[in-house]
Amino acid sequence: MCAMSNDGMAPIHLACSKGVNLVQYIIEHIPSSLELLDRGRGCTPFLTAVYFNQLEVIKYLISKKCNLSATDNEGSGAVHISVARGHFNVVKYLIDNNYCNPNVTNHQDFTPLHLAVTANRYRILEYLLSKSIPSMSVVWLHEIKHLSDSPHDAHNNAVLINVQNKDGNTPLHYACGLGRKDMVSLLLEASLSNNNLLITNKERQTPLHIAVASGHDDTAETLLSSVTGSSTHHDLLIATDNEGSTVLHTACSDGNIDMFHYLASIYPQGVNVIDNRGRGLLHAACEGGDIRIVRTIIETHGLDPELEDEDGITCLHLIKRIYIYEYLKPNIESNPTPKDKSGRTPLHYASRSDNIRMVRYLIETFPCTPDDPDNDGYTSVHGACEAGSIELVQYFLTDLNCNALAETIDHKTLLYYATISSNLELVRFLVIKFGLKPHPHDIDIAKAVNPDSALANYLQQIFDDMIFDMIEEEKRMKEEIHHEKHEQEQIDPQIHDIVS
Repeated sequence: MCAMSNDGMAPIHLACSKGVNLVQYIIEHIPSSLELLDRGRGCTPFLTAVYFNQLEVIKYLISKKCNLSATDNEGSGAVHISVARGHFNVVKYLIDNNYCNPNVTNHQDFTPLHLAVTANRYRILEYLLSKSIPSMSVVWLHEIKHLSDSPHDAHNNAVLINVQNKDGNTPLHYACGLGRKDMVSLLLEASLSNNNLLITNKERQTPLHIAVASGHDDTAETLLSSVTGSSTHHDLLIATDNEGSTVLHTACSDGNIDMFHYLASIYPQGVNVIDNRGRGLLHAACEGGDIRIVRTIIETHGLDPELEDEDGITCLHLIKRIYIYEYLKPNIESNPTPKDKSGRTPLHYASRSDNIRMVRYLIETFPCTPDDPDNDGYTSVHGACEAGSIELVQYFLTDLNCNALAETIDHKTLLYYATISSNLELVRFLVIKFGLKPHPHDIDIAKAVNPDSALANYLQQIFDDMIFDMIEEEKRMKEEIHHEKHEQEQIDPQIHDIVS
């Protein structure tokens, strides 16, 4: 009765998915099956009963002293599973009776509250929040984590609202990212203070950053309106992530015109902020590609399109849409294709990002060519190879007759950058059409990504054939020299006889 089915379940697990009678029979005859793990998810009979919403089976297994702290292969316990599956009756039974720790975390440090949000279980979220202690921190959670082994402790019944998972995200971060405005409102109402709005994840993003980045304007407005007139309102607007970006940067880089207008209206001074790289909103807007934001930033707020970041990069280097370049032309006539501090022009950037339309526009409109090198000899052709764009490389080498043998100062060829892109078709094109030969470092790069890849094997074969041909050529030359020497030795005696 312990034999496993094709999906890794023993009879006890199958019985737990059906009802209590057969479970009682198996446990009475085979007591060891009480904690038997299935071979699929690593679930005990208790977790299996939870998964299939078998409350009577759960009650019976608890009466038999089953392990209430059991977890599956992902570290999820009974409360995690019942929340994710939406089994409200099971969740309530386990927590109301102090059978399970409602703050227990799985391998990703998700609490049941995280899962209630991500699985969109509004009723369960509402229930969990009714038992919350919003002022407690994740540090306190770790201090009481041992209570998961003592499920009947009274403190174990208090749900923590602001626990952060391994990525640093709280349930509020997820509610904002998923645009679940009703859940956001619940979480805000359950908090004793506004501090949860300022908790940042490992990217130093607040819940507002997440809402704006996910395009959930109504959720973002809900967050801000909940703290209107408080210092938290201002703190949210000036908060920066790991790159130094505010929510205004995020709105611009995502091309979210409505959110940009909203944020700029309530925080107009934020239009002048710059990130850690020295980039302003115009850099972000040009990268985002919404010309309406670009127009507003220049015409209403007066930002300079030739402003450089710390690396000398202007917004022109980042433009992805031709119509934005066309709009900016009157403002950049003195220097339409500026160089950054490494000597790269917008053409380098467009090539490296495989923006073929922008590449053609720049070449046809301004005095620049793909063979123009940066300070290290890196050309736009190298950039196209690094992007893995065979169409762009063909355009450069075949249509424009660019230099296929171009090397950087440190002797990196087009083949080197094509190898970085892992595009075997492009590598074959360069080898067959233009006779490029791989260097050992080209092979090393391919093998570093995947030593058994078709690209690595192809380059190794070409290199081995090249070495073989060199050896054969050397042998042939030696044989020719030997043959010529032998003929000369035959001629010399004849000359000597004639002279004699």
